[in-house]
Amino acid sequence: MYFLVYIGILLYVGLKFITSALPRLFLVPPHDWRDKIKKVIEHPKPIYLKVGSKRSAYRRRLVLASDAPAYYTNFVNNKLKISPDDAKSSDFEHLMKNRDVDDPHRRLVYGFFHPYANNGGGGERVLWLAVQATLMASDRNVVAIYTTNIDAQPKDILNKVQQKFQIEHLDGSRIVFIYLKKYGKFIDADYWKHFTILGQFFGSVVLALEAMYELSPDVWVDTIGLPASYFPVNFILKIPIMSYVHYPVLQPEMFGKLKFKDFSFNSFKTIKPSLQDVKELGKLMYWSVLYYLYVYLGSLVDVTLTNGTWTNNHMQSIWSVNKSMGKKVDILYPPCGEFIETVDLVTKRENKMLYIAQFRPEKRHVLILEKYSQFLQQNKKVSPKLIPSLVFLGSCRTAEDTATLVEVKSLASELDLDVEFVVDCSYEEVLSWLSRVKYGLNAMWNEHFGIGVVEYLSKGAVPLVHASAGPLLDIVTGWEDEQNKGKWHNNTGFFFKDSTDPDYKGEVSKEGFLIFDNESFPDFTQLLEEIIVKHPELSSDENLNKLRANGQKLLQKFSNSEFVEQWVAHVGELQYLERSYRDKRTDIVRVY
Repeated sequence: MYFLVYIGILLYVGLKFITSALPRLFLVPPHDWRDKIKKVIEHPKPIYLKVGSKRSAYRRRLVLASDAPAYYTNFVNNKLKISPDDAKSSDFEHLMKNRDVDDPHRRLVYGFFHPYANNGGGGERVLWLAVQATLMASDRNVVAIYTTNIDAQPKDILNKVQQKFQIEHLDGSRIVFIYLKKYGKFIDADYWKHFTILGQFFGSVVLALEAMYELSPDVWVDTIGLPASYFPVNFILKIPIMSYVHYPVLQPEMFGKLKFKDFSFNSFKTIKPSLQDVKELGKLMYWSVLYYLYVYLGSLVDVTLTNGTWTNNHMQSIWSVNKSMGKKVDILYPPCGEFIETVDLVTKRENKMLYIAQFRPEKRHVLILEKYSQFLQQNKKVSPKLIPSLVFLGSCRTAEDTATLVEVKSLASELDLDVEFVVDCSYEEVLSWLSRVKYGLNAMWNEHFGIGVVEYLSKGAVPLVHASAGPLLDIVTGWEDEQNKGKWHNNTGFFFKDSTDPDYKGEVSKEGFLIFDNESFPDFTQLLEEIIVKHPELSSDENLNKLRANGQKLLQKFSNSEFVEQWVAHVGELQYLERSYRDKRTDIVRVY
């Protein structure tokens, strides 16, 4: 009995020591930090600061005091030097003094945890528009970018941002690039041959610790989806956390694939289990542990933003504890670029269906080919001039993508279909295709958002899309067309489903997610018959032009300007939360 009491006391003391020591390690410089900085400034030659294990505390001090915080990147190495301009500044010594939480001039460091910041995809567009909006929100704001792209210099990354996303007027002097050089491999799925998600959770923790060791921020912003990073941030720094969720890492539907999803121990005792049964039970326990860990991590997030209705419904369910705690879970559509709000309705378009998608199995090119071939076989008497041809436009980033492309081409040949393939083309060529075809295709089941469908609307390619998730719930919603909601067509585009859809037999899930009655939607073969054979007026130029005009009216909510405006509002919430967190601290780290 006494032994357990001693163990309890030791654990309590140890926990109190850790919770006190770790914040000081990351945030509080040694008592003689001013003298060390002064020595470097006054030294006749440029020398490094001797910071020991207090690199974050020193870098944080310099970043908050400098007129150009970007100087204190660790691109070259992790050593710290004083900027010559800061060393000459007459106000530098004044700025290095402690600032109280109520000081109106106090700067805030927003740490954007996005290890692949230089990749140039849709997630990076979200990142950099968010960075721009954060800097616009207040001159006091400083942004730290935590990235594993260690071969790219800060100026090269910013140049790519401008060229790739047309994001200009970024104040590079207030963007501090923190390169994570040690543990980046641990978040790659390919690194973990088994227990991949658990391994990535571990990798997120150690990578977040590395980020904090280099520079601890005032606000943690996760724009890539690494939820395990929230644990060390919350436990050590106790600062606000914002998460932009592109899709849930774990979701209840995953349990539906397991044999023992309705498992009970009593029934398991009465049946002699096979080795396969034991394996399935092990999977159930593994996924259950991960799921409830994910639920716990969500409880640490103060502001959760989701990219659309489908993701928002899932996060509202999975992180339901946030709602009960008064924390925000809201939709913020990803920025899809600035759109020209007029489409040429006079120029005659080519009778083609364009499908823009990477060549991956989940994009279901094979389904489109099979259903298109079936339509042709069933409607041989229809004039070929009325039947739109197929164009597959996409990229191959991996060997698996290339293998998928080969498979799709082989099937097209086998079915004797004349399909155009446009692979790895320039963005200018993509825009050219969008501007001259009649239709835009999307066949993926439960695509979380679907930026390609937004591009269809923006350039006048009338959408023929799968009736699920983003395309159905957020994008091709019809312009003020409530009467056709849930039907297979509205005044903006057309929908289809397929018997191979995982949810085809269900109408509404247990969580209440919106799944329309399957009878409301034709499959792709039937959809083509409806708009070409049975109701040809739907595919007339006059009607398609009306759909294009209505599609233009839906675009504003996906624009860069709308995203920036809403993000700035959320930054205001984070500033309030940061002060609230700081007010709750009673120890010395309150002022750091």
